[in-house]
Order: sequence, then C-alpha cells, then structure tokens
Amino acid sequence: MIVMTTDHHHHQVVKNNEVPAVGYRFDPTDKELVVDYLFHKVHGNPLPSTTAVKECDVYGDSHAWKGLFEAMEEDTLYFFTRLKKKTEKGKRIDRTTDSGTWKGQQGDKEIFCYNDNHQMVHVGSRRNFSFIPKEGIQETCCTWVMHEYRLDGCLLNQNNNSYVLCRIKKMKRGKNGRAATDYNDDDDL
Repeated sequence: MIVMTTDHHHHQVVKNNEVPAVGYRFDPTDKELVVDYLFHKVHGNPLPSTTAVKECDVYGDSHAWKGLFEAMEEDTLYFFTRLKKKTEKGKRIDRTTDSGTWKGQQGDKEIFCYNDNHQMVHVGSRRNFSFIPKEGIQETCCTWVMHEYRLDGCLLNQNNNSYVLCRIKKMKRGKNGRAATDYNDDDDL
C-alpha cells in the first residue's frame, strides 16, 4: 500500500462532508484531485467530500453536465465519469456527446506526489480538452474547456483505468466571440 501525502489546506472546510463555509471555493490542486478523489473513488474509499465532485456521464448526454452548470450557477464543476472505447476491442477513447466532441489540446501533464518513503512518484496525468459543437449547433453564451485527470504510474492497475475525474470550466465569450481567458493553470508544480 502506497501512502500519498498532499497539502490538505483545500479540504479543511469540507472534511466529514460538511457544508463549506460562506465564501469558500473548492479549488483543489491536481495532486489532490488524483490522490484524494479519483484514487479513493475507484477503490471505493470514502471521499473528503461527497458533494464536491458529481457523478455524470460527461461523454454521453451533454445536457446532463450543462444542466448542472445552470442549476448551480458555477463557472467550474468537477465530475467523475467513465471512459468509453470507440470499439469493444480498441484502445481509442470516444469523447463525443449528443451535441459535440471533446477535442484534445496538447500532450499529457504528468502528476507526481511523495510516497511514504518521501520519494517522488508518478500518480496520474492531466489532459486538456475543448468542447467543439456539432455542425449546426450553436454555443451562444460560452465555450467549454476541460481538464481530464486519470490514474497513472504507481496508482494504475487494470481495474481502475476506465474512471476519470473531469474539471469543466465555462468560459465567457469576449466581444470577438472567443473565450475571454485562457484555461491552462499549472496549479501545483
């Protein structure tokens, strides 16, 4: 068993599934998302918060995750979802929805963490995506960008590689019709 350590300052308010304090914003690091949430989710362990990361088929019905953004009036939400293969025996992942496709932007960013021997080990990866609407479907209010986190390295085994954690951000459109800001935050080097 590998014991991972992270900086738990983000979880002080949400421990034991408490309601966050007024003004608190859930803003975990990449390491916290992989080690404290995704790892525990795929192994059936208790999560630091049962409300911070929702269960949703991000690669299926886009109305499900878009509806949660409308209902919660948030710009960033977190989801556990399962990857779907394009073919039964293939390795390629199908990231299409009923209204568009999540298109990968660049290579993976590896995520590292200290183990119980104080050695830096590879625990996961993050990949960036943009949502591209299908032809004829207009996204009027915003653009959608996503970081998809998966277990890798010492945390990966054959039973847990289909679950990922997705951080989706709704980017307001500027006057030129493009996203007003860039979503490429390297939060924890």
